Amino acid sequence: MAVSSKTMRVGAGVSKLKEAEGALQEAYRKSLQRLGATKADLCFIFYSYDYALDAVSVSSAFKKVLRDIPHFGASSWSAWTARESFEGETGMLVVSLKAPAFEFDFFKVHSLREKAELWSAEISRQIGDRLPTTPDFLFLIADSLNFVAGNGFAFVERQFPQLPICGMGTSFSVPQCSLACNGEVHMNSLLGMTFKGIEPWVGIYQNIKPELEPIAVNRMSENLVIEIDQKPAFYKLCEHLMTHDDLPMMSPDEFRRHMGNLYIIEKGKTISERPRTIGDNYRVIPLLGSEMTTGMVAVANSLDFSQVHYLGQKKATYAERDAEQILQQIREKVPNPSMVWMLSSTSRFRDTERKLSDLAIVESIFPDVPIMGMATNGEYLGGLNQSAGIVIAFP
Repeated sequence: MAVSSKTMRVGAGVSKLKEAEGALQEAYRKSLQRLGATKADLCFIFYSYDYALDAVSVSSAFKKVLRDIPHFGASSWSAWTARESFEGETGMLVVSLKAPAFEFDFFKVHSLREKAELWSAEISRQIGDRLPTTPDFLFLIADSLNFVAGNGFAFVERQFPQLPICGMGTSFSVPQCSLACNGEVHMNSLLGMTFKGIEPWVGIYQNIKPELEPIAVNRMSENLVIEIDQKPAFYKLCEHLMTHDDLPMMSPDEFRRHMGNLYIIEKGKTISERPRTIGDNYRVIPLLGSEMTTGMVAVANSLDFSQVHYLGQKKATYAERDAEQILQQIREKVPNPSMVWMLSSTSRFRDTERKLSDLAIVESIFPDVPIMGMATNGEYLGGLNQSAGIVIAFP
């Protein structure tokens, strides 16, 4: 049976040693010192890519150091706690739990590239076959190089309508991602972890927000938007900036900088209410460039014309204000969390225009709470969000 969260203890440690086994030993030892225990009951591990390049050595280190301790994690270019981190360098984060306040189980699906959206049916089947009752939370990690989300999350949500589901794609800067679970290191896979006996709240915050009224994309040719609201697409983008921000006269180069912060946003026609989830997930589509003479605008991804479209901008004020509002609402639901997880997309994490980081905002609202943060290639919540952040507060 799960124990009370009042008895659960959390400790974390980071090592930057070059050799995988030594780094794991050091990070695990630090986590136990802060935990005040000689052995953990559960570990979460995130490690940099130089370790991931040698999957055999990493797997051997996990088996030798952690042995029978359940563990779960993935490679990432950055991971952090309130006091330590690694970013774009060699590093390993170990978060250890003693007397976890929940029961848990692990699931995995291989060959994502070949199975495409069939991963959702397989993960649903495993949960249904192995668990007598629906869990309270499902967390997913997938190899971003091979994972195609498609409509998979919608399928799992339909199978388990009362189950909060979220997760992350492994971030990458080299062609190598890996996932780890109980001594095994996987590529081209998806891992799931179910939680029973604890009911965390999930919040998603965006740094790109829909602005003004919905738009109608009238004409497209492949990835080129030709007309928006019966006007040349480039003209409509200019009109949006002048209307929303009331921009003064400026040089063409300065104006193009503002244009570079514009995105097309796709939202559902109805708002999806997800259990214990705060915030609005929507798809953000980057604009690749515009042509003033023809009026056409190139987009990075195809558009879904069953959705409602908006124009929106990326602004530091959006990122900070949205994060503060969402986190305040989560604090009302979970006033004293036992731990907080942060998932931050690479584009959000590297936003140089911001004055306050997500970590600083989380610490201001949840002081003295153990924090585990991971940089991602996208957050999973109702789909793939690549310009967002997710926070998970565990009671």
